[in-house]
Amino acid sequence: MPEPLHLASPARILEVDSDSPGDLHSLLLELDVLARSGRPDQLMAGFFSYEAGVYLEGSRRLFRPPQRTPLAWFGLFSLDQPESEEAVGFSTPEGSGEPASSVDSEGWAERIGEIREAIARGSVYQVNLTRRVTVPSKVDSDWLAARLYSDNPVPYGLHIATADFAITSNSPELFVRCDLGRRTVESSPIKGTVPRFSHPGEDARAIRSLQTSEKDLAEHVMIVDLVRNDLGRVAVPGSVRVPDLEIVKSFSHLHHLESTVKATLLPQMAISDILLAAFPGGSVTGAPKRASLSYIRNLEPVPRGPYTGAIGYVRGDGTAVFNVGIRTAILSAAGVDYHSGCGIVWDSDAAAEWEESEVKSREFARAVAALSTEGPADE
Repeated sequence: MPEPLHLASPARILEVDSDSPGDLHSLLLELDVLARSGRPDQLMAGFFSYEAGVYLEGSRRLFRPPQRTPLAWFGLFSLDQPESEEAVGFSTPEGSGEPASSVDSEGWAERIGEIREAIARGSVYQVNLTRRVTVPSKVDSDWLAARLYSDNPVPYGLHIATADFAITSNSPELFVRCDLGRRTVESSPIKGTVPRFSHPGEDARAIRSLQTSEKDLAEHVMIVDLVRNDLGRVAVPGSVRVPDLEIVKSFSHLHHLESTVKATLLPQMAISDILLAAFPGGSVTGAPKRASLSYIRNLEPVPRGPYTGAIGYVRGDGTAVFNVGIRTAILSAAGVDYHSGCGIVWDSDAAAEWEESEVKSREFARAVAALSTEGPADE
């Protein structure tokens, strides 16, 4: 997130149970009240799960409750309090066995085939397909958060630890940043990814391949158009613009294509209006959004939870920042979940998309592999 903070002992906790989606609107109202309070020292930090987005978008027949966490969770903090040194980490229980994927490579190829058939029929243009890998190992959430960030520093990372679960989101992607007072809103979708290489020449070729890939550029433009449309629902007509289109953003292990969409908010817009207009994010759903949500529900065997949700904060000065919850680990009694996925279009190749999902998971795989040598000692 834009400013590093270590917050503990929230004054209030606002939680929406996984099977109570009707309570989401009350939580949104609480966020709106805070944003309009004129109290810049007050902040609510937390997350909305992907499934919360499906419900709020209006596709309620597609809703299913997340398995590992609440539907949404926020804590209210005072920034006037000194930063806490209190330990708030969560540890998964001891476990045994190999990591388990919710979809194997054969099932992945079958699902991509179904999406391509839907594209051929004109039912959808792009679907973001994801899978979950669960690691049944004892992992300390604070250690994992520090390990992931040190391996790959990102601008929108956020770590939440409670007594029952933890979320470590090492996300490079901005879902929404807004300032109600200035009536500004922006989003920076990412679509298009290639791995980095240690040799400068190879790395430069990887960037050129990304910049010239017809498939990646087409995927990206579809999502930029979707985000423009989403923000247009809360923006002054004619104010939506794309100052940066298909810019290469480089991180420790990956290059991404990123664009920035900005707009001027209509008067009296609230945080809830922006979230209801744009959530869940286009880069992790597809186009058209509602059609892609249906395919995701039918093709992905498990809920996503906070992964591809919105994780961030709202302040009492009317500002808010939420990431797109990618590169996100979910720690619970079941172990550690780590999801990855790809945008599937007509010319997607199943083997290449499987490899891309593996590439996006490598920072997590490196962290798990380091447990035996770097992990925190048992008490």
